[in-house]
Amino acid sequence: MSAPGEAEATPEAYQVPSLGYRILAGAARLVPLLVVLVGMPVAVLQYLAAHQVSLPVSVVTVSVFGITISVLSTARYVAKPTRAYGPLSMATSAVAFAYLFTLWLQATYRISVPNSAMTISVGYAELVDLLLLVPALALVAGFLASVEDLRSPTERLPFDFPP
Repeated sequence: MSAPGEAEATPEAYQVPSLGYRILAGAARLVPLLVVLVGMPVAVLQYLAAHQVSLPVSVVTVSVFGITISVLSTARYVAKPTRAYGPLSMATSAVAFAYLFTLWLQATYRISVPNSAMTISVGYAELVDLLLLVPALALVAGFLASVEDLRSPTERLPFDFPP
């Protein structure tokens, strides 16, 4: 439903890619996401563990959150022209927020100097605080997209898929 004086959005006014194309493009996005969010962090953690550097974040935590965020992000991409886009955006943002919050809880790393009573402490809580803003704002954007889709299901399609 459009406001008075505005033209109604017709399917010809926008070009929604086919479901097959969106699945193929989503799968192509999934591979680099898995490499960046799972492969590289796990490789770094395993490298550090092999050199007797223990970190507060486990490989399992990184793997589970990375895979979940990657899969939800891909599903969100595939569902972009549907009403499921908003809820999937909120789910992706909520998982990313939970992941960053988990990192925030463990945001101080202490290194003991061998053969000494000295300990070096490194904190990165302020960085994680700033990073937490991104999924928090994305959570609000997903909610607004859900409300918009409930109110007017085709309103955002001409902007997301221009002719």
